[in-house]
Amino acid sequence: MAQKAFKSGVWSKAPRHVRADTLDRIAELLIKRMPSLIELEVRQTGRAIREMNAQVPTHVKWFKYFASLIRTEERSVLPTLGKLHNWIDRKPLGVVAQITPFNHPMLIAVKKIAPALAAGNSIVLKPSELTPLTSIELGKLFKEAGLPDGVFNVLPGDGITTGKALVEHPLIKKVDVTGGTPAGRAIGAIAGRNLAAYTAELGGKAPLIILEKAHIDLAINGVVFASFIASGQTCVAATRIIVQNSVLDQVVEKLKLKVQ
Repeated sequence: MAQKAFKSGVWSKAPRHVRADTLDRIAELLIKRMPSLIELEVRQTGRAIREMNAQVPTHVKWFKYFASLIRTEERSVLPTLGKLHNWIDRKPLGVVAQITPFNHPMLIAVKKIAPALAAGNSIVLKPSELTPLTSIELGKLFKEAGLPDGVFNVLPGDGITTGKALVEHPLIKKVDVTGGTPAGRAIGAIAGRNLAAYTAELGGKAPLIILEKAHIDLAINGVVFASFIASGQTCVAATRIIVQNSVLDQVVEKLKLKVQ
């Protein structure tokens, strides 16, 4: 269905102002649905309400930004020799597979969806089997905003079966995954066999550095936020704290009190 929609040109060949207007309508509907989406995101992830109250409203800006970008985008005309005209044109790739994790279900989906739609691609989104609900709701919202049928598709299921079948499909032109490093390696190998473009945001061991001139209390607040946001289940969690020796004892004592 996604390939059929792409080939039809109903979205892939739509004028850029049409795509921009649709993304703006999506942003407006997101604002209206914010309370119910926040509640659903809290219920399916188990994350603190205050975290989702801070995170979910930021989703709107992704659609507004890419709507503005495609309205104002300029394309290069490059100097060359002879009677030639050399320019850069941008075309959508086709059907894009997007795989999202459990810890920031809607945020990471939106960051993938907005640029892919702006460029004119069709999308098949496979959310985590643990947190598919807000992705399904996004699909309903996009339809209400006027996105043509087949351009955005949600495919719930397990990674090992549904995800594998999706990225193996020969019509997939790009795979974009956020998840664990072992899964990223496996998916990358499959995408490579099909010569599909591949983007992966995988696990990390993010360091946080405290030097002796730091405001120690502020630094401790930063450590606790960076280490325990989303219960530490995030790819940018501060898992290594590097402290200058001259303030180490002070940092350890204050961090102990803060964590307690």
